[in-house]
Amino acid sequence: IRNCDWSSNVCSSDLMYFMKKITLLFLIAALSFSFHSSFSQSAFLYQAAFNGTEYEYGYSSKPRIEITGAPDDIDWNRWSMLHDGGNYRLFFMPIGRSDVLYQFGYNESTQKYEYGFGSTYEIPILKLPAGADITSFSMLHDDENYRLYFTLRKDKSTLLQCGYDDNEGESGSFVYGYQSMPKIPILNAPSDTDWKRWGMLHDGSVYRLYFMPEGRSDLLYQFGFDGSSYKYGYSSTKMLSIIKMPTGSNEIGR
Repeated sequence: IRNCDWSSNVCSSDLMYFMKKITLLFLIAALSFSFHSSFSQSAFLYQAAFNGTEYEYGYSSKPRIEITGAPDDIDWNRWSMLHDGGNYRLFFMPIGRSDVLYQFGYNESTQKYEYGFGSTYEIPILKLPAGADITSFSMLHDDENYRLYFTLRKDKSTLLQCGYDDNEGESGSFVYGYQSMPKIPILNAPSDTDWKRWGMLHDGSVYRLYFMPEGRSDLLYQFGFDGSSYKYGYSSTKMLSIIKMPTGSNEIGR
């Protein structure tokens, strides 16, 4: 995370409304991706956008976005996205590691996510508790802070929160509990919640959390942050449909 454009007032009402829509489009709509082949280091995001009632593949958006320049040891199944007010960012972990993030930036000129574009290539993760479930993670930017989340391995209904400390390490690091509630409960989740397929965002006023149901890729369960917990349906539509997503997309992703 570097090279952000903070010259504009991201808290203005008009821009915040725009950011709410565009963040939803990129963060939640990038529901899945697939490979050219199992040996290729280029992959694609499949993008859907909200059409007023549901998320529709390709609606008012580029349907497929290439990811380029990925390191050889990238773990394609562990990834997340965010928009920070200036840049769209995409993150992966390396295979077999949970102490670093690989960062990609969206290049509007090439219309691709490029490794290290406008970004620090690697961001360390520090002080993550031993009980964290490192098989998946999610991220957001709330107009002030970059945040990174995991769940507990033995209690999926608890989020572990890390904050980005610009002064930690050579070029900044995510530190567990930094300017954050270290643990946040998730309440009233449906019984068929798939705890491994999830995403988060901040829309300018509400922190939101999303899961897919087990065995389905056409629906999102939506949670809102009430100040102390993420509660199913809080300040949210409880369920959002997803339509027209290609059958060849990798449903392990989000």
